[in-house]
Amino acid sequence: MKDLRIIQSPLDLIGRTPIKRLDSIGRGSESSLWAKLENLNPSGSLKDRIALQMIEDAEKNGDLKEGYTIIESSSGNTAIALSFVGALKGYKRIIFMPKIMAREKVEMIKRYGAEIRMVDVGEDVKDRSVHGSYVEVPGRIMCQRMAEENPQVWWARQFSNPANYRAHMKLGEEILAQLGNQIDAFVASVGTGGTLLGVAKVLKEKIPRVKIIAVEPADCPYVTLTNFKIIEGVTGGLLKEILDGKVVDKIVKVTDPEAIEMNHRLIQEEGLFVGISSGANVLTALNIARDMGKGSQVVTVLPDRGDRYITSEHYVT
Repeated sequence: MKDLRIIQSPLDLIGRTPIKRLDSIGRGSESSLWAKLENLNPSGSLKDRIALQMIEDAEKNGDLKEGYTIIESSSGNTAIALSFVGALKGYKRIIFMPKIMAREKVEMIKRYGAEIRMVDVGEDVKDRSVHGSYVEVPGRIMCQRMAEENPQVWWARQFSNPANYRAHMKLGEEILAQLGNQIDAFVASVGTGGTLLGVAKVLKEKIPRVKIIAVEPADCPYVTLTNFKIIEGVTGGLLKEILDGKVVDKIVKVTDPEAIEMNHRLIQEEGLFVGISSGANVLTALNIARDMGKGSQVVTVLPDRGDRYITSEHYVT
């Protein structure tokens, strides 16, 4: 009868997610493959962690006050998470989202009561995998203008807000508590970079030998660009910190079909109804575990639920 809690708010359910060994997917391997079930956060993704951290840090700092409006440019999960957390805290929320995003994500945001403004990002990324930090840039420019014009607007700035990676440092601490120091590699898709940077900071301090593996969409490589354009206050941020700080030991590109195939295996073989980025993460983690060999332990995250990829199956970070 453990874990039968009485909670005061759905916010109490953020974090402290379980971790599972992927016995079916990892069958035949001499290593252990572990997945942190971040899809079990209340709004359905690990971005609940950063939404709560960013909002509460801003409240403590006096940057976000009663009557203010929260704004953000997001390709999905952060938008949903901010809509969820912001609703419970009583703020108006305006989300700038690329037009190419799945209809399910749009409807989730609306049902949390947030206003959504669709942003044209071009047709070149319509029918393929998408890097969030790439397609969010036009919306970020709109957020920047809005924040400059209205003093009662608080722009979350997930791509550069230190609260993003600090929230994921807690994720790293949970992984350590669950698996101890016997972790050989951590694998995660890179969107803004918060998950990878936060977890890496914690794991590297306790396990200096641990390998940090970044995963990104093959059709929309952004992390591997050495010359991506820096727009002051709009791009760079945590991604630049990751690259400049040499946090990552290896960057792996995964195609849409590869991510989708492993996603379907996770659903059918492991019973985990998760999103496409989970497929990319697990595929990469499995390959890394095989390379590392007997006795190695590789851990990854399942970032979100599969209910936001029904009508549009693409690897979106």
